Amino acid sequence: MYADGNTTDVFQEQQETVATETDDERRGLHALLLPLLLVALIITTNGLSLAAFAVEKRLRGYNNYFIINLTISDFLFGSVITVTSLHTYFRRFPFPGNNSCRIFYGVFSSVQFVSNLIIVTICIDRHRATYDPIGHFTTRSKRKAIYANISVWVASILFWFGFSTIPDFVMDFNNTSGCIVWHFVNPIGQIVPVFIRFIIPFTIMLIIYVRIFVKIQKIAGRKHIGEEFNGDTSWSRKTKSDGGNDAGDSKEGPITTIESAGQKAVKRESASEVRSATKTLLFIVIAFFITWFPVSVISFIYSIEPTLIYPRLPDWAHLVPGWLVYVNSLLNPLCYVVSQPLFRKTVFGLIRHPIRYCRGK
Repeated sequence: MYADGNTTDVFQEQQETVATETDDERRGLHALLLPLLLVALIITTNGLSLAAFAVEKRLRGYNNYFIINLTISDFLFGSVITVTSLHTYFRRFPFPGNNSCRIFYGVFSSVQFVSNLIIVTICIDRHRATYDPIGHFTTRSKRKAIYANISVWVASILFWFGFSTIPDFVMDFNNTSGCIVWHFVNPIGQIVPVFIRFIIPFTIMLIIYVRIFVKIQKIAGRKHIGEEFNGDTSWSRKTKSDGGNDAGDSKEGPITTIESAGQKAVKRESASEVRSATKTLLFIVIAFFITWFPVSVISFIYSIEPTLIYPRLPDWAHLVPGWLVYVNSLLNPLCYVVSQPLFRKTVFGLIRHPIRYCRGK
């Protein structure tokens, strides 16, 4: 447990170490080049993803509008962590003044947290699509997806600027050359981001995906997916999808059901859309857990007793988990490639024949 403000003492010791460090004691050039390589890969892979969505209209269906927003946030985050790379290498914030640090941390945290919130949003949307497929299909629209995506950005910016940046200005907190925000030296404030960024989002993701998996298993065990809605329902035809087929592995559109006792036709997602969206979500959730779990454990321990982490652990032991979180923005576009054949085909086409592909393949 915390005793006598040991968190502040630890940070003061860290700052004294940085202040007395000479150029000869700094790490080699690889300590700068490797993070910048990761930045380049994040920007490139997410840039290719955005290009694929731009040139292939069939990828811009309702489900992929959330993926597009996730790609945008990862692309921007790759640009933001360029500053973090310089910060890590030189061990001081590259821009002068407390205000620049306060604003940067608010932007950094907001863009990073957007990615987490979008994954939770996708989980919630998939849950409704699984348990209320007809209601979900008939009420979904690209405009609705855009509004949901904008809401995620607004919520993330309001929270992180309200939690970190604004209090720093109000308290006139001294961020020092290491760009340390107020909650880094506060026991409760240190542990809150662990819950907000990982524990709560992953708990929601896990519960929702387990429910989705159980439901899909029940449906898959039936002779025909149509039996889920009505034993008398006949599946007679397929119609063209609104905004294209998200799966890309089939030309199958949303299925139309014709009720035996009435004339009203009801649409739902095609089986290929369901498979693609669910598989993409699974890979994204797995990538989220792998990249966020180590740093969350270290942060949790640090918030309880900092001396268990510093100075007992070497620099790489807490730098690697921290940078592993950034790898999540690289893994997300790879998840799209693995789970969506049409997306994979489009990306590879852009890599092999970019000019010809963009002119009409």
